[in-house]
Formats: sequence, structure tokens, C-alpha cells
Amino acid sequence: MVKVIFFLSCLICGVIFLGMGVHATKKKTPMNFWSGVAVPSESISDIPAYNRAMGKLWGGYSVVWFLSGLVGLWQPLAATVLMCILGSGGAVVLVLVYKRIEKKYRIK
Repeated sequence: MVKVIFFLSCLICGVIFLGMGVHATKKKTPMNFWSGVAVPSESISDIPAYNRAMGKLWGGYSVVWFLSGLVGLWQPLAATVLMCILGSGGAVVLVLVYKRIEKKYRIK
């Protein structure tokens, strides 16, 4: 039962991040990364490309959660370690990749 709860929890997190990615690709205005900090349309050179990059960013991060959930069905302890390492490390990677995306599409 614990394995199923772990799997469903990871699945929910993965779906949320994947949903953010899909939302980003369909959005007409620039997708925000930081909570409470809006990205003005005038500051982005190519909004559709920027949003596609943001969609890939969030979609990629969702893989961590889906992978952890699947591993958790067989090895819950290994999945927990995987989730902690990839989840926290992935959060750092999210910020670094976002900085690159912002630098590429920000009007100087």
C-alpha cells in the first residue's frame, strides 16, 4: 500500500509539472518562472520560442517525478533517494537552465 501511495504522489507531482510545461507552450504571453515576478512581453524577443523552451524545462523536470514513482513500485527506498537527489538537484538545474533561457530571449 505504501508503494501505491508513493507512486500516486509522484505521479501527481509529475502531472503538475508536465501541466505547467503544456501550459507554457500554449501561453500567448511569456511564462513566469519566479513566483510573483511577471515577465513583461516587451522584454522577450521571441515569445513563442521562449514559451516552448519553458515548456521543455518543466516537461523535463516532470520526468524526475514519473521516474521516481515508477522505481518506487519496486524499490521504495531507492526511489526516495532518487527523488531527493534528482528533485533537489533538479531544482538547482531548473534555475540554471531558466537563466540561460532568459539570457537567450531577453531583449538587451
